[in-house]
Amino acid sequence: MRAAGRAWLSVVVLVAGIALLPGLLYLLGLALVEGWPKPADRAPSGVAACSSDPRTGRQPMNPWSFTAQFFDKDAMKENVPDVEREAYWIARRHLWRQPQHGMLRWQLSSSALTIWITRHWSAAQIGDTARKENFCQVWPRPPRPGGPR
Repeated sequence: MRAAGRAWLSVVVLVAGIALLPGLLYLLGLALVEGWPKPADRAPSGVAACSSDPRTGRQPMNPWSFTAQFFDKDAMKENVPDVEREAYWIARRHLWRQPQHGMLRWQLSSSALTIWITRHWSAAQIGDTARKENFCQVWPRPPRPGGPR
């Protein structure tokens, strides 16, 4: 193979590796989680645990959109949907109950478990679990721009 062919093959392999990295880190993070959290019993309500925002039309997180948030200057913490915020706290609470490991493992497991919860639990299950764990008192929703203060 000529040098130009090897260079193009290297570029393709590098691009493919970068494209696959979020998914591979997600799988690694899930492998590091010890046990899985269980959702609370479903309640008939369909409202958020910490707000009255409706939970319709929610999109589950995925490793690539999660990673893209780090490069998007408009993805501010104030714009995080309640479901994602609650899933984050459910994942953190579950990991706090596990044996403690290094910070890198903690961050990777927490991110992967947050994504997993939004993909495998319904919005009602996430909200009901957040209500059961009293997460509204842990992290209240900040006021929305232009909304009531």
